[in-house]
Amino acid sequence: MVMLEGYVRLTQTDGQNFDIEMWRYAKDLKRVSAIPGMGHEHIPGKSGIYMGVPVTINSHGWRDKEYPLEKPSNVIRIMMLGDSLAFGWGAPPDGITSNILEDRLNAPYDHTRYEVLNTGIGNSNTAMQTAYFLHTGYQFQPDIVVLNYFINDAEPTPTRKDSFLIENLYSAVYLAGRIDIVKRMYLGHSDWKTYYQHLYQPQAPGWLATQKAIAQLAQFCQDRGIALLIAHYPELHELAPYPFENVQRLLIEQAHKHALPFVDLLPSVAGEEPSTLWVTPTDAHPNGKAGTRFAEALQQALVQNFPQYF
Repeated sequence: MVMLEGYVRLTQTDGQNFDIEMWRYAKDLKRVSAIPGMGHEHIPGKSGIYMGVPVTINSHGWRDKEYPLEKPSNVIRIMMLGDSLAFGWGAPPDGITSNILEDRLNAPYDHTRYEVLNTGIGNSNTAMQTAYFLHTGYQFQPDIVVLNYFINDAEPTPTRKDSFLIENLYSAVYLAGRIDIVKRMYLGHSDWKTYYQHLYQPQAPGWLATQKAIAQLAQFCQDRGIALLIAHYPELHELAPYPFENVQRLLIEQAHKHALPFVDLLPSVAGEEPSTLWVTPTDAHPNGKAGTRFAEALQQALVQNFPQYF
């Protein structure tokens, strides 16, 4: 075990091993949240280098610059709810969709300023993100909320499982990842497409919780005059033909059910070679190229649906 630990630390700590970097991120920057239903949250003020890029958590627990609780005059606030895609996993600050969107909105330099608040947390789901917003996020007085939705946001809320090996050994994390690959390849465990499809079975617990959360978020925003947009982020492994059109339709149905505008970001990257949109050759989180395309599409959707703010 000592030799294996040494081998893994020597060969797999270059910042490019997804499993190890996600483990380090969770170990260093997250804690169990006291907010009911939120699961985990970022530790304010923490920072580190993950996937080779700097990550700094502000005093509110976001990967973003500091913002006061009180919204300044002449400012339109847009709050981004989401998971690791909104967080910007593997992307430098200037490659994160929310930062690109904020820069684009402020480019005209007129009297109105825009703040795009990035509350994204890796490995969170829609139910967790909604719990945060209903408890804390709304206090920042956003004019617009964007629910940045990715296909795995219908996963059940994760629960912390204490394990000395997983908590402390790089080799345990490395082996767990290798074992998962073997199970998928040789032991009949679901491949990634089947896994995602199973999340959207009619009675899947995570999908039921997601629908409930969307309903709660929609009602909360409606009651307080907050504009709400659902943005669907594509799974970037395969774009044409896209294998999850059924999930897109389910989300559109949810948006229509609650009279919410919806934007599908898949067309913004249509025709691209998928791997050119990834943060690394083995990690399909969106890079700066994808982030720019997404920000452009989001800006267009925001202006079209909420012209009173633009």
